[in-house]
Amino acid sequence: MAKAVECRDYRDYHNDTCTFIRTTDDCKLEDGFIDYLQFVFCVIGDKLLGLGLTILAGWLFVLFVALGVTADSYFCPALRVIARVLKLSENIAGVTFLAFGNGAPDIFSAIAAVGSAKGGDVGLAFGALFGAGVFVTTVVAGTICLVTPFRSIQRPLLRDIIFFIIASFGAYVAMYDGKIYFAESLGFIIMYVVYLIVLIGGYFVNRRIKDRRALLQAAHTEAAAKTYGSIQTPETTAVSVDEVESTTIPDESYVQPDVSLALYLRHAFLPRDDVPWSERGKCGKVLSIVKLPVSLILHFTVPLVDYEKPEHNWNKLLNSFHLLSGPLVVSLLTKLGFYKIANVFPIWAVVAIVGTILCFAMLIVTEHHSKPRYHAGFAFLGFAVSVVWIYSVANEIVNLLTTFGIVFDISNTILGLTFLAWGNSLSDYVSNVVSARQGYPNMGISACYGGPLLSK
Repeated sequence: MAKAVECRDYRDYHNDTCTFIRTTDDCKLEDGFIDYLQFVFCVIGDKLLGLGLTILAGWLFVLFVALGVTADSYFCPALRVIARVLKLSENIAGVTFLAFGNGAPDIFSAIAAVGSAKGGDVGLAFGALFGAGVFVTTVVAGTICLVTPFRSIQRPLLRDIIFFIIASFGAYVAMYDGKIYFAESLGFIIMYVVYLIVLIGGYFVNRRIKDRRALLQAAHTEAAAKTYGSIQTPETTAVSVDEVESTTIPDESYVQPDVSLALYLRHAFLPRDDVPWSERGKCGKVLSIVKLPVSLILHFTVPLVDYEKPEHNWNKLLNSFHLLSGPLVVSLLTKLGFYKIANVFPIWAVVAIVGTILCFAMLIVTEHHSKPRYHAGFAFLGFAVSVVWIYSVANEIVNLLTTFGIVFDISNTILGLTFLAWGNSLSDYVSNVVSARQGYPNMGISACYGGPLLSK
């Protein structure tokens, strides 16, 4: 049986490397928008291979910056708002929203990799999947502990670790004979459903216990106050009308709607930056220049709800446009928008029409200086769009790492367990560590086990 032609064999075709790269199936990079192998060997050429790799290294740096900006400035703030709206604890938010946002792209990419595996060889896909699980539960979890020392929530963390160990052992047993049966696959899905039932059930039981303790504590405090006569009479807390007016009625002399219109429009068309340009160092200024295109793209496509900003960062013009740009970007980045309805009408056009209608409706029914009651719903849209951006950028990084692996002749096994595993874990690393750094370490730690548990 003839040996399958691999992309790393391009050295044997040095006379016509470009044709070999274009015609070899193993050289086709999946889930990306740029074919980096063709860029290096066809656009740049063999003679300028060093220049091509240097350009790719610079582009890799830009992608890492984009990944960090998306997670730091959009993904994690949206997750905080969602947890606050749904009244979720750090652990619940970590193993649900954060874990799903990190793990779902890995699941979809692994399914696609298995489905398109050449000759039934799924070792690369499974190697990358399990390598990423090891990386997240060790390096990412360890980094969170180094960045933000914290006191862990013992019982939820112990529950997550126990389920993760059971899932890992089950995967070992299922793959020991080299075959995976339907019953074993169904058993993994049932295991995760049981995990969710235990997770959600435990949350509501713990919440009811805390509410009961709070009621008992309040009743005990009231009884003690009556016994010792420590209840204050109305006379002791009386406040004059003048004092109330002086303390509760704000001075509106500083409100200047006309003057603030310029700032309002500037916020709509330019991303905010809390650090003035003059206060940044040289490295900070260079990084700001690199981040500017990325920040502009994210600014116009990802809505940002921030409870620390006036009106929770509401901007009528910008947020109305997000109803069009956000779903449209999702349809294009996931490539679902390129499919056609009845082989005639592309999905991205349907999304654009619906988004335009919603955009104009939002402009009509909302006000400039007063956020709507449903403004928090934009956090869910921001969460979805930022997840897709992180997934897309991570895929480009994986393709870049794959290109470097092929150029430097790194084996598929090592490539799957190292570069591809690291690439698949980039979104987990950035989002989990940033969540911990922004004051939610238990959420990040929970996602370190919830994400791989979902993937396995």
